[in-house]
Amino acid sequence: MQFNDVVGQHELIAKIITLVNNHHLPHALMLAGAEGSGGLPLALATAQFILCTDKHATDSCGACSSCTKMGKMQHPDIHFSFPTVKNKDKIPTSNDFIREFREFVAENPYGNDTDWLKFLDTDKQGNITALECREIIQKLQLRSFESEYKILIMWYPEYLEKEGNILLKLIEEPTDKTLLFFVTSNVEGILQTIQSRTQLFPLKRLTDLEIKEALMKKGVNEIKAVHYARIAEGNFHQALSLISGEENDVVNTLRNWLNCMYANKGIELVEWVNGMAELNKEAQKKFLEYVIQLLEHLIRVRTIGAQNLVLLESEQKMIDVLIAKGMSDFSIAEINDLLNYSIYEIERNANTKILFHSLSLRIQKIVLRKNRTYTS
Repeated sequence: MQFNDVVGQHELIAKIITLVNNHHLPHALMLAGAEGSGGLPLALATAQFILCTDKHATDSCGACSSCTKMGKMQHPDIHFSFPTVKNKDKIPTSNDFIREFREFVAENPYGNDTDWLKFLDTDKQGNITALECREIIQKLQLRSFESEYKILIMWYPEYLEKEGNILLKLIEEPTDKTLLFFVTSNVEGILQTIQSRTQLFPLKRLTDLEIKEALMKKGVNEIKAVHYARIAEGNFHQALSLISGEENDVVNTLRNWLNCMYANKGIELVEWVNGMAELNKEAQKKFLEYVIQLLEHLIRVRTIGAQNLVLLESEQKMIDVLIAKGMSDFSIAEINDLLNYSIYEIERNANTKILFHSLSLRIQKIVLRKNRTYTS
């Protein structure tokens, strides 16, 4: 991965290049940006630039032995840490999933944690374990194999719980020529003790133009690229999802759910619940977060009109139908509370089949009753 492959982030890239060339890059830095802003690609490109043996003024060469190994994510001095899932035999670490992770990143460097767990075909929640933290310390205490530096790239450090405190001494006093890159989309979800020991490198929201140009490089025609860029709102991951049709899959899932509830189709609702229960927990949470977002858009459309929002045509139609059916602000507030509580319960390993069935019946009761409004 070269800087040239990273979408946008030109100012931050220039800053990193200057720091590297002047040997002033912090030993522990936090690459933090909203989903789809490119934290992982930037971390990979930075590592490749640092280790490149024939670097240019503004990028790695992409051809030397080091760059070739980085392109395959197989450089012996680059270590990766990321969320893993438990299995029956032992407590896993990133080493147990490194082959899958390389394949995942090669296919989708702008993917998120939900994509990753879906790629693993698991319904379990991800975690970065205490064993993983101890292995990181052991790895980084060794000498580098080929390069001047050893580099750790930790993707989604927000999956570290209190076990992350095991890394504090390493972060404060790393061995010589050791760099630690933490790549996050949620700084507030990271242990404060780790936040305070790293230097923040914030990624900017991508512009519509940057996303449009990146999509056109992938063969998307200009008209669609402009439309997708506007809908993505700075999130290149979402723009890529629009290309592959994944966004429409989410819309269809929500439409089917609402149809089951409004039409009181009990058997179909059970089938829908069973299908949702088969998804991993991160995908389930993402779906509920999407429903919350769509209901927020509904309120905005009813209040100020749709002219200030960029929605998929299917989303606009769904909002129009819900408004026509009398979805009130009071009902939205009640449903929003149920959705947020369900996300909370999923995080605490609730039985998702029971949870989604109960949630569906409660929402159905709200949408089928006579409309109510707030009273002062």
